[in-house]
Amino acid sequence: MATVCEVDLARIVEYLTGQLGEDERTSLEAHIGAGCAQCAERIIALGGMVSEPEPEPAQQMLVQPLMDTQMPQPAGVRGAAVLSRRRVYEAESKICIDIQQNETEPGISTIEGQILIKGGDLDEAAGASVSLSDAGNPVAKGQVDEIGDFSIVGVPAGIYDVTITIGSMEAMIKGIEV
Repeated sequence: MATVCEVDLARIVEYLTGQLGEDERTSLEAHIGAGCAQCAERIIALGGMVSEPEPEPAQQMLVQPLMDTQMPQPAGVRGAAVLSRRRVYEAESKICIDIQQNETEPGISTIEGQILIKGGDLDEAAGASVSLSDAGNPVAKGQVDEIGDFSIVGVPAGIYDVTITIGSMEAMIKGIEV
């Protein structure tokens, strides 16, 4: 005569959706590993119906401007001036964003900058992304290196939103004129 498993269906669902505590999960895995065919069948049957939990949305951060300079720089032998502009922002006293715009040719700029985490190590911003969008449409994207630097080349003149995503934090600067 077959034994009836005492693990109820609700506990199997909690296991599949990651809602069990570590001790309960370990105990249930040991039970299944010991050869409980009924639990194994339930897991197979429910496996396709249970979706993965959705990742938490990024924490939106309020960004405040700290400094904005715009000054013509001599272009050297060409005799024409190019635009150089530096802007510094702070996101909720956690992230410092330094953006420098240099016009490389009329109507085209390179955006360079540095992202720093206040009170953090230099490499905490490594791997973060910096993206430009126009009315919600992505235009260009750059990656932050191990010392917080990024560069986006060939940006046409326009007004863009800049989004910096660092792990679960997201800072958006609206309406930057390039």
